Amino acid sequence: MDQRETILIVDDESDLARGLARTLQMALPVTVHTASSGMEALALLKKEPVDLILSDISMPEMDGMELLEKVLADDAMQTVIMMTAYGTIDVAVSAMKNGAWDFIQKPFASDSLVRIASKGLERHRLLRENRELTARLAETASGSPIVGRSAPMQRTLDTLSMLSQSDVTVLIRGETGTGKDLAACTIHEASQRKGKPFVTVNCPALPEGLLESELFGHKKGAFTNADTDKVGLFDQARGGTIFLDEIGDLSPALQTKLLRVLQNREIRPIGEAESHTIDVRILAATNQGLEAKIEDGSFRADLFYRLNVASVTMPPLRDVRDDIPLMVEHFLAKASRELNLPRKQLSPALMASVCSRPWPGNTRELENTLTGWVALTRGDTIDLCELPSSPSLSESDDDPFAVPYLDQKEQIIESFTRDYLHRLFSATFGNVALSARKSAIKRQSLQKIIQRYNIDVESYRK
Repeated sequence: MDQRETILIVDDESDLARGLARTLQMALPVTVHTASSGMEALALLKKEPVDLILSDISMPEMDGMELLEKVLADDAMQTVIMMTAYGTIDVAVSAMKNGAWDFIQKPFASDSLVRIASKGLERHRLLRENRELTARLAETASGSPIVGRSAPMQRTLDTLSMLSQSDVTVLIRGETGTGKDLAACTIHEASQRKGKPFVTVNCPALPEGLLESELFGHKKGAFTNADTDKVGLFDQARGGTIFLDEIGDLSPALQTKLLRVLQNREIRPIGEAESHTIDVRILAATNQGLEAKIEDGSFRADLFYRLNVASVTMPPLRDVRDDIPLMVEHFLAKASRELNLPRKQLSPALMASVCSRPWPGNTRELENTLTGWVALTRGDTIDLCELPSSPSLSESDDDPFAVPYLDQKEQIIESFTRDYLHRLFSATFGNVALSARKSAIKRQSLQKIIQRYNIDVESYRK
């Protein structure tokens, strides 16, 4: 089957279009279609999607600008390069503001055409791969508490998606309760090792005397009470992933043994004379500053460098505060489902209070608190007056009614608006005109909202 990428050239000068097609097909492994009008181009696109569109701006009946608008309305991620004659650069710039990826000025040399087409195809490949990886990650993480659309959380999810595509060792950092275990599970489930074992080792929970046996296994008679052979966790994870949680608590002796595992990809069970190779991916997590532990001599620098081949930091809840309403809905639905209770919601006053709380325990504290509220509330709406005293709503905290009703309402509206605009501009790559059409908001009104909330639309175009 032909796997070559496809380019569509749209120009009312048919001879020119065919000449451009020949140039591109001689220089690149592509299939090129031509259309002499915007209507013909749209008809071709309905039959077969293309990877890149090169369109003239000045055409009768439907010009390039109108064609651009219709193309992006169907697929906001389509890569379109505008071809413009001398003296119409301002029109080309306007086209880029409306969603065109780039423009090239006529007359142009063949090498310039090939170069810009190559870059356009590269952009399309990157967007396609990112869309596929994001969809794959979303599918595997759909039941996970890793929820959020804020910029920091999206960057984290993008990093997890990229890390899932290789077998590199990953160090997952973050404060207690930020979901480091969920990040590890997400990487595994989106990787080639999906379906193979995912083994979690809670390093602080195992006594030091047993941890070596648990990790590497032992032979019968290797020590007192070793009545049978034991398969270690590394062997149990064969073909899959082993997750070493709170790696900073490992003893110096075990750090040395783990370093050998990372260096040689071999383990030797206690009592065995020979080592054997292992096929396992290693993920580790810590809520401690390992650099400081290296300075005080409690953590090996060489082990740190082996673990820190790639790293990701789970953001604390205070840095993704805009995601709290979304997390609340997710955790309420999850708790109601797990407790077999009707779906519940927070009252506006309680939602405003939740959004303003510091949550030092991060996402885990938020989820546990909401689960308790679901279990202790009779009605469908959870309100402040119905809740028992809890650390999250203690009298030592700020009075939840200190903020007037209208101000709390405005906070919730602002949170919703920022979330909606983030999703909107992510879908349209910051194309304001297309965003206005998709949201049914007048463009002038949308511009005012952007200014009011100080939204950096340019960042979405990058």
